Parts: sequence; structure tokens; C-alpha cells
Amino acid sequence: MRSTFAGLNTMVRGITANQLSLDTTGHNITNAGTEGYSRQTVTLATTYSEQRAGLHGNVMVGTGVDAQAVERARDVYADIQYRNENPSQQYYKTMAANYDKLETIFDDSRNLGIESALNKFYQTWVDLSTNASNSSARTQVIEQGRNLSDILQTATSELQEQIRSEYEDLKSEIKQVDDILEEIVLFNKQISAQEITGATANDLRDRRDLLVDQLSNYMNISFTENERGYQINSGGVTLVNGPTRAHLEMSNGVSSSVYGIDYGITDYNIKIKESDLVFLPQNGILKARLDSIAEDKAYIDRIADIASFMLTAFNQQHRQGWDFDGHAKFVNEDGSAFTGDSSNLTAIEYLDANGDYVAAANVEQYNGSYYDKTAIITKNADGTCSNASGDEVSISDVITVKNSDGSVAGYYFKAIRQNDDTTFYEGTDTSKVITKVPDTINFFGKGSVDYQYRYDPEYKKNYLYKEDPALPTDKQMLSGVQIIAELEVNAKFNENRGDRYIATATSYDVIETQNADMTVSRDYLAKEWGNRTGDGTNAVYMSELFNIAPETILSDGKPNALVFRNDNGLASRQMILRNLNGDPIDMAGNVLTNSDDYVLATAMTTLSINSYYQKAMSTLGIDAYSTDVNYEGMQAIMTQVTNWRDSTSGVDWNEELTNMIKFQKGFASCSRCLNAMDEMLEKLVNSTGVVGR
Repeated sequence: MRSTFAGLNTMVRGITANQLSLDTTGHNITNAGTEGYSRQTVTLATTYSEQRAGLHGNVMVGTGVDAQAVERARDVYADIQYRNENPSQQYYKTMAANYDKLETIFDDSRNLGIESALNKFYQTWVDLSTNASNSSARTQVIEQGRNLSDILQTATSELQEQIRSEYEDLKSEIKQVDDILEEIVLFNKQISAQEITGATANDLRDRRDLLVDQLSNYMNISFTENERGYQINSGGVTLVNGPTRAHLEMSNGVSSSVYGIDYGITDYNIKIKESDLVFLPQNGILKARLDSIAEDKAYIDRIADIASFMLTAFNQQHRQGWDFDGHAKFVNEDGSAFTGDSSNLTAIEYLDANGDYVAAANVEQYNGSYYDKTAIITKNADGTCSNASGDEVSISDVITVKNSDGSVAGYYFKAIRQNDDTTFYEGTDTSKVITKVPDTINFFGKGSVDYQYRYDPEYKKNYLYKEDPALPTDKQMLSGVQIIAELEVNAKFNENRGDRYIATATSYDVIETQNADMTVSRDYLAKEWGNRTGDGTNAVYMSELFNIAPETILSDGKPNALVFRNDNGLASRQMILRNLNGDPIDMAGNVLTNSDDYVLATAMTTLSINSYYQKAMSTLGIDAYSTDVNYEGMQAIMTQVTNWRDSTSGVDWNEELTNMIKFQKGFASCSRCLNAMDEMLEKLVNSTGVVGR
């Protein structure tokens, strides 16, 4: 038989269930703005019915309701989608910020950037070509060259500072990731402890899921849940496994030169503390930081390429010309420096009787030989030379000229003789031709030091070789910021009337011939100085270097450099690609020994410094725009995924207020029903057996 108090118990269960539902509704309403909160609902179920005898047989009578659980409204598939897409959104957002900084560094909207400096430097050479003897025009070339150098070095410093800032942000973010992992492990433990009794730790789970969402900002992750809690993996590494985890940290800093190119900064890696292995995130903010650093380094490489061009092709074209004073030197037929007779006097220097250096201003030339005009020897009006006694001295047959007392008056360079056709020979041997060439300084860099491209085909890295005997061998190979730092206007230009060192007159004429097959052949004919102070031909060639062809300095990662060869004393332009040892190589890195192969391998398109920089800036603009577009696209996707999640787990005020009214009415109804039953029982208990009294 059904208990007398069964109805009371049914109503009590109803009151309890509605009270719990009201409490849960209140919890939802108060947490409507809490980040990561998931709407909770009470799962209600009818209790087991009781069997009761009736007039027509047994019937099952309900005993009320039971609150089985308080559950989160959560869509696991929406969570997976969110955590798959979120790293990409954060990646593009971080990369977009870096591109904004790059565009600021290279901004030329006010004509104060690199492009403007290149154009101004180019224009000064154009102006100089028509005003070669004008000191003001020469000074403008020097000043604009210095301006270009300063702007390139300033941009490099800003890029270095940006890289350092990226590393500082990366350090902070690694610390945040490590803190998130620690909190996830803590919640794994707390949730396991609370749920061991069968309850569900909804609020703790929400906070743990929020941490996982935050972790997906920094890297791509995958997660599963087992009896010990969440297991989180990223890039093949298990970061969290229940109550245990891996620790991420920044490695010790090493100089960037360790990796082959010197960027003048300290580089770091992300590593796993337990195994000391490098951790490589595949997406998210951490990967964006590393990619931003690589991108910034690439733009330092581009500036280094411009500096390399100026130190190689630009310098060598300058040294092919005659400066204002026509400084000259002599070279052998193969282009090597000429050395005189057995006294080992070089044609580059002038020496007096004591072997001391004589300034060029004090040296006179007679019939192809040179003597010190401050010595006792005199030059007669008819072109002969006499000693102090008035005796004629034969210049061509002696090495030294002696004074009347037998002392040496001066050295003559007997080893250099000039024929009527202006060709120089070694002594009387006309088969040994030596060439008179300009002794001109570099425009950029140090003195007359030779700068050459070097290429490492294995790692596809560019270097600059500085052939300076004053430096140890390991310091002669320059890279990255070392190349850019070398780009200083030659210190000789700082001297009084230093503009006289600018080489505006060419040392060769270019003769172009159109062949029968419509190809054009070029011959380079040597051209003497001849005091051509107003000749601006070499200045024209210098300006042409800015716009030789619409090609870039790098072709498929390999450098193209203008290098000048001496071929029977005549200058010619050749493209020479060399390895780190200085050997000529082809595009695959094979060393070339056959001269025919060498010429074929070097027949590459000449480069344009302006086109190279413009292409770099176009690439920057396209990359920045593409990143912004991708970021906006990911924002749209994330908005859709977030709305999907919120449609399930978000708190809807209208729904909660409706539930509040419903559960309140249910609570009140159960209470009134309980009161009615209580009154019935009271009447039954107190009135039974008193009828008729």
C-alpha cells in the first residue's frame, strides 16, 4: 500500500527540483558576462513509480521528480573548430603588426626614405656628368652618397631593434604559455578530485577550457580527455598529460653569426626544458614571432645586398675612371700590379735617391721615364736633361743619374718605356706590354681595398670578401650588418678638396658594332687621362649602374655582381659568380676551370639597384596586404565559429528569465499542493474517531 506520506514526498521532490533549477538559472544570469562560462541546466527525470491496487487492477503511481545532474551546455565539435582556427587568426594578426612596422621603417611618403636617397644619389651623378669639373657638383655626389649610407644604416638599426623587440615579446609569451600549462595541470587535479564522487565540476571545466582556448592563441594544439584529465599535444610534443606537463623556456642567447649571417643581434630558440630539444610551433603567435624575426632579417639581407652592390660593382666602375688629377698606376698584361727592374721599384710609387717616397706633384716625365724634379737634374728647353755640370744625361739607358760629385741624383724607371703609339713596354722588350690604368680610390669603403661577392651554394647565403691584408683571414669574409657597416663614404673625400678624388672621366671608350645576325658586339678601347677634367663619361656610367636592366641583384637566391676584368689592359664588364674560396662557379656551385665555360657561365643579365629595391618594396606591400586580407578572412571565420559556440553555451537572457518564471511557478505550485496535502492529513489525523461526539 502506498505510504500516507508519499504525496508529501512527491511535493518535496518537486520543491527541491524547482529550487535547484532556480539556483542554476540564477547562476547562469549572474555569469552571463563571465568569459568562458557555459550555460548550465538541471537534468530532471521522473522517479520510480509505485504500484497501487485499483478497482480494475494495479496501477503505477508517480512519485515525483529527481534532479540527476547539473550539466554544461557545450558543443565539443565547436570547441575543436575554434581551437583549430584560432591559431591562424592570431598568426596573421601578429604578422600584420610586424608588417605595419616594416612599412613604417621603409616609408618614403615624405621623400626621406631609401628610395628617395637612391634617386637623389643617382641624380647627382647625372648632374655631375655634365658638370664634371664643378667642385659643387662633386661635393653634392659625396654628400648624397653619405646620405644614402646613413639612411641604409639607420634602417638596419631599426630592423635590429624590431627583432630585439620581437624576441622580448616572445620571452613574455613563452612565460604566459608556461603559466597556462601549469594552471591546466592544476585544474586537471582539482576536477579529478571533485568528480571522483560522480558529480561534474562544471565551473572548473569552464575555466580549464578557457585556458585551452587561450593556449590556442599561441600555437596549434590537439587535445583529448582521459581519466586523468586533458592531454594536450602540439607539434608532436605532449605538453600536458593529466597531472604532468612539459616546461617551455627560451634558450640561452647566441650571436646570429653562429648561423652563418651576422645580423648584429642575439638569437634565441624555444626549447623543452626536460629534453633540451628545440620546440617549433606550427601556428599561432609563437610561430608568427619567429616568422616575423626571419622576415626582418630578410630585409636586413636586402639592405646588405644594396650595400654589396655599392661596394663591388659601384666601386669598381668608379675605379675604372680617372679622377680630377689623373692618378695612374701600371699593371702587367694579365692585370696584376707591375714591378720594375731588379731594384724592385713598383710603378705605383716614386722614389728618390735615398729610396724615400716622392710626391707625385714633384715628379716629371721625360720620354716615358720619371725623375724627381727637386733633384739636381734639370730639364732643358729642347727636351734634353742635364746634370749640374751641364752635361746631357741620357734618360733611356740608365737606372740612376749621378751628380757631379758622384752622388745619386735620382732613380729613373728604366723598366717602363713608352713607344710612339702610347703603348708601354717593360724595358726594351716590346713583347711585354704593361698598361697605364687609373689609380682611383673606392667611392665607398676603405681606400682601394678590393671588395668581391662570395656565394655559398650549399646554404644559399651571400657574403662579401674584403681583400684587406691588414685584416686576419677570418675577418675578411663579411656578412649581413658587417657589409652594411662597411658602406661608409671613403675617408679620402673628407680631405681638403677631397672631391678631386671622384673619377668622372672614363679610361676606355665603348665601341658598339651591330653584327649581321643583329646582335651587338662591344669593344673597349683604352683611353689616356690627357687632363680631361671636364670629361663626365665615367659619371654617366656610374649613373647607368642604377638602372642597367630591370633585373634584381639576386636571381633565384644567387648574386649577380658586376666585376671588371683587365683584358690586355682594356676594361670589360663581366658577371662573375664565386664561391667562398674565390673560385669561379656556375649557378649550381660547380667550380669552372675552362675559360670558355667561364665566359658562358658569367654571361648573365646585368642588375639594376633601383629595380631591386622597388621589387623589394612591392613584395613588402603585397605581403602586408595579403596578410591583412588573410587576417580579415580569419576574423570572419572566427566570428562564425564563436557564434556557433555561443548558440549552444551562451546565456540567453530571455530564455533564463522565462525559465526563472517557470521554475518559480513550479516551486509555488508544489508548495501549495504540499500545503493542501498537509491540511488533508491534519484533518484526517485530528478528526478521525470524533464523529458524533
